[in-house]
Amino acid sequence: MAKTIAEALLEASAALGNKPDHRRDAALLLGHVTGLSRSEVIAHPEALICNAQLTRLQAMTARRRQGHPMAYLIGTQAFWDLDFKVTPDTLIPRPETELLIEIILSQPDTGPKTVIDLGTGSGTIAVSLAAARPDWLVIATDASIEALRIAQQNGASFNNLIFVAGDWLTCFDGITVDIIVANPPYIDPLDPHLAALVFEPQSALVAQDSGYADLKAIIHQSTRLLTQNGYLLLEHGYTQQGTVLSEMRLAGYDPIAHCDLAGNPRAVIGHRKETL
Repeated sequence: MAKTIAEALLEASAALGNKPDHRRDAALLLGHVTGLSRSEVIAHPEALICNAQLTRLQAMTARRRQGHPMAYLIGTQAFWDLDFKVTPDTLIPRPETELLIEIILSQPDTGPKTVIDLGTGSGTIAVSLAAARPDWLVIATDASIEALRIAQQNGASFNNLIFVAGDWLTCFDGITVDIIVANPPYIDPLDPHLAALVFEPQSALVAQDSGYADLKAIIHQSTRLLTQNGYLLLEHGYTQQGTVLSEMRLAGYDPIAHCDLAGNPRAVIGHRKETL
């Protein structure tokens, strides 16, 4: 039997737990299955939704109740000022990663640049930079072909983007770039927080050497590719900043630490030292 939007929302919200977050999720799921915007859902509570849409809403509500992330259920996630397609082949973009965009765009030299975004995933960093700086060339890389396909779809409307399949910087030879940025895997394989991240690709989350293996690899591979006065920017875990700073100094960088909006140590930018 067909139901009104209001009835379907009440049913879905109750199935999720009927808390404010659950009501928001129910509205998002309903909008996804019907194609209606949030304002349309609010403006027309008496409108009927068909049985096929109701069945789909119930199935998605059940998956959400089982813990499936909203971003995977509706297929998109907002980041910076764009919406990105995401799938279980890519990490779900986090708000704290927007700090990397802020740091890059706040640098004083805003002339044309060449940037490499390592482990691009859904392409959030690369596409956001390409959109903000049309005169920059942004190279997005990932070892996952499936993730790279999603990034290509997200960046399809930008002609200053290049996509390259590869493992960190080992796929580059004979080029120099101005900026290297990465949000690499940095979670310790034994970290108990991984239990809450079972739906996301573990290869994009977990790194050996207590979470430091990929951070260290990128730091030491990057030195041969950066131009004079170029810089490397890395996101890291909130307990890892001291080690990342030390590792960058060992590689010849002048590093500066940054915290996210919650005050947690979150990123380090390393400027390549000038040589006389």
